[in-house]
Amino acid sequence: MRVPRRHPSPAPKRELAGLGLAVAVAGALALAPGAAAAERSWRLEQPAPPAGSPYKVPLGRPGDLSCWSATRCLLAIEGNSVVAQGLYSYDGVEWRQLSTVCGGPADTTRIAWASENEFWVVTSPSLPRAGSGLGLCRFRDGQVIASYSTPPESADPFRTMTAAACDGPSDCWFGGVASQDPSGQRVGAYHLHWNGETLTSFYAPQGRGISDLVHAGDRFYETTFVGAQREDGETPITLALPESVPQTIHSIVGTTFRNEPYASLPPSGTPADGAELLAADAAAGNGPWFAGGGAASGPSAPTGGMVERPPLAVHVAGGWYRDLPLDASAFGATDRFTDIAAVPGGDDAWVTVQSFAERGSTTARGRVAHLTPDGGATVERLPAGGAGRGAAARVEFTAPGEGWMVTNAGWLFHFTDGAPRGRDVWSAFSSVISYRPNESVAQAIPDTPPADDSQLFAPPAVEPEPEAPPPATRTVRIKALMAKVGRPKVDRRLRLHLSFTLRRAARVQLQGRRKGKLVAKSPFRLLEPGRHTLVMQLDRKRWPTALRFRTKEQKR
Repeated sequence: MRVPRRHPSPAPKRELAGLGLAVAVAGALALAPGAAAAERSWRLEQPAPPAGSPYKVPLGRPGDLSCWSATRCLLAIEGNSVVAQGLYSYDGVEWRQLSTVCGGPADTTRIAWASENEFWVVTSPSLPRAGSGLGLCRFRDGQVIASYSTPPESADPFRTMTAAACDGPSDCWFGGVASQDPSGQRVGAYHLHWNGETLTSFYAPQGRGISDLVHAGDRFYETTFVGAQREDGETPITLALPESVPQTIHSIVGTTFRNEPYASLPPSGTPADGAELLAADAAAGNGPWFAGGGAASGPSAPTGGMVERPPLAVHVAGGWYRDLPLDASAFGATDRFTDIAAVPGGDDAWVTVQSFAERGSTTARGRVAHLTPDGGATVERLPAGGAGRGAAARVEFTAPGEGWMVTNAGWLFHFTDGAPRGRDVWSAFSSVISYRPNESVAQAIPDTPPADDSQLFAPPAVEPEPEAPPPATRTVRIKALMAKVGRPKVDRRLRLHLSFTLRRAARVQLQGRRKGKLVAKSPFRLLEPGRHTLVMQLDRKRWPTALRFRTKEQKR
C-alpha cells in the first residue's frame, strides 16, 4: 500500500525525533488559549471539474492513496469516461491531475515513495505489451525517468504485482501473485527488488499471494492472502514449510524472507485457514499495523464468497503481535478491513470497512473506523446522510487530525479542522506528465545527422556477373517430440500416471487444468529419449478436466 511517511531514508531515529517535536508543538498550539480551530470531521473535498464539465465528478476506482507529507499526496485512479486514467496530486490546497501515463486497473496499481521527489508506480506495460500489474514506472523531479516491463517470452518475465514499498531510492520491493519462473525451478510468491541500479526477481518460499507491503524499522513487512491471489480458491499453493494455520505476515531483511510469529486464531466454527490480511501500514512512532478479515481465497473460501467471521486488525507493540479485541457487534459477519492507515505520532489507526458484497460498489455509503490498541472502534458513515458515493476504498493519515479517504467511485473525503494550509509550490508537481518511455520499443535518436548514403554522386553501377544457381534444397520433416501417449491411470492415492515415448531429450511436465486454470502438475523433469511415465498428485476438490504437456526441447 504505502511506505511510512516522511522517513524512508536510512536515518529514521533523527526524523522520528523531529516528527515527535512537530507533533508536540502542533498539540501545544491546538490547546493554547484563543486557538481558532474548528472540530475535526470528514468533509467531501473533490477536485475541480475537468475541462468541459460544469460539475465535480468522481475520478474512477482508486488504485492507491499515499502521502509523503500533509501537503504532498498522490492518488492513482482507474479513470472513467470523463477523467483520464493516471495520477492526481495534492499540494496542501487542492487536488490536480499530475499524470495521464503510468495508470492502470485499480486492483494492481500501487504507489511507493522513494524520497520526497521520487516514487514508483506499479502499472501496466507500454503498448503493445499488456497486462495489469506487469509494468513499473519510476518518477523523479516531475517526469517518468524509467519504465520497465518484459516480453511474455522472456526467460525471467514479470509476474502480476499487487504491492509496493521503498526504504529510500536504492531499496524498493514489489510483491505479487503466487507463480513460478518458466523453467519451473523457482516457485513461490513473485517479488522484484530494486537496489538502486537493477531489478532482480525473487520467489518467496511460502507461496501465498502478496496483498500489501510496508517498510518499518529495519525491515519490510508484507501481508498475504490465503490463496495464490485475491479471491482465488482454486490455484494450488506451494509452501516450502507446512503451516497448520496460514502465516499471513512475512518480513524481508536484505533479501531474506521469513514468517513473522503471528497466526490468526480462528473463532469457533470457522476453519483454520479462514482469515487473511489485506493491508499493512506504519507511521513515524506508530506501527506496524495490519488488517483484513474472512478469507475470500484459499481452499476454505466458498466460490464467489468469503469465510464469514469478524474483521481483523493486528498491532505490533514491543515486538509482540496482538489481535485487537474488537466488539464483533459493531461489524457484520462479512465485513472486512480493506485498508489501514497508522496515525503518525499516535498509537491508533483508521481502517476502511467493506462488506464482501460492497467491495465493488460505487453507490454504497462508505464506512471508516477509528481503532485504538485496546480494541476500541468508532465507525462512521460517509457521507453522513444522503446518497452514497461508493464503499470506502483507501485511507491515509499524515497527522493525528489530518487524513484522506477515497471511495470506490473516486470521491475524496478530507478529515480536517478546516484550517487553511500553505500550498506546496514545488515545480515537480505543478504540471501534467504525459510522456512515458516505451520500454517495449528500443529507440535511439543520434546527436548528429546520419551519413549520406543516397549514392546521388556515386559513379555508374557496374553490372555484376550472373551468379550460379543455388544448390537444390531438400525439406526434412522432423517427427513429433512425443509419441505413443498412453491412457491416464489414477491409483488409490489419487496419483495420476501417464506414459509416453520421448523421441528427443527435453524437459517435460504434465499439467492438469480445470476451467483453464492450473490445478495440478508434475515436476518439470529433464528426460532422455525413450519410454517414460509422469506422476501427478490430484485433489478431489480441484479435479482436472483436461491434461496437457509442457515441454522444452534440449539442444544437442
